Amino acid sequence: MKLARNVAAVGFCLVLCYLAFAIWYVVASDYSDSAVSGIYRLAQDGETSTLVLKPDHTFQQELSRLGKLQSAQGTWRRVGQAGIAFSKDFLTISGQELSANGTAYGEIHKTLGFLVSLTLTQYHVEWYGRVDPSPDNMVAGTYVGDEEGVSATLILKPDHTFEQAVSHLSVANHAKGGWSTNQNGDIVFSKTFLKASGEALNGNETASSLRPKGSNLQIEVAATSKSGVPTYQKRQFSW
Repeated sequence: MKLARNVAAVGFCLVLCYLAFAIWYVVASDYSDSAVSGIYRLAQDGETSTLVLKPDHTFQQELSRLGKLQSAQGTWRRVGQAGIAFSKDFLTISGQELSANGTAYGEIHKTLGFLVSLTLTQYHVEWYGRVDPSPDNMVAGTYVGDEEGVSATLILKPDHTFEQAVSHLSVANHAKGGWSTNQNGDIVFSKTFLKASGEALNGNETASSLRPKGSNLQIEVAATSKSGVPTYQKRQFSW
């Protein structure tokens, strides 16, 4: 009898563990609109912000920076399972990098399967294709950008200087600067580098081309933050 009771107890525990795992898995793998929707808060780098994602794919946002309170509302859409793209009404957070066309992107994360957070993207990639012959895969040469609605030309010179022209929304901008190669073989541009918007890099932004091959440049424009990746934490409970 005692052995039977022990076997039954073990079986009962196994069933409970299975049910608990099944419930956890359902919650952890749920990235539906209802699971993503809610109230999120951020506090870092002297900024505080509240972001409300609604099931109808609209959002409301408040951002307090240097004693100034800003408000915005707009729309959001899904990108893949966990990605989110916001309309251009979204208020940019320090350390966040908008895409080349000005769209704000974020990604939903689940710590332990149920603690929900939203991280904002800190970089975007701009592509420049080479238009002149590339002898021996030399990096120096003339490249043109492929961003839709933007006319961009980048000339890398053998003396490690560059010239750049970017035309966006009928506004033409020109820049000159320098480039160097780091120990990983990446090209690092000076702060005068122009983004697809036609604006030069901000103080917390960098532009670098990862392991250029001589035929095209994959240029990563990235933002940095003292507090790391800007992250909104979702309020888990209504009370």
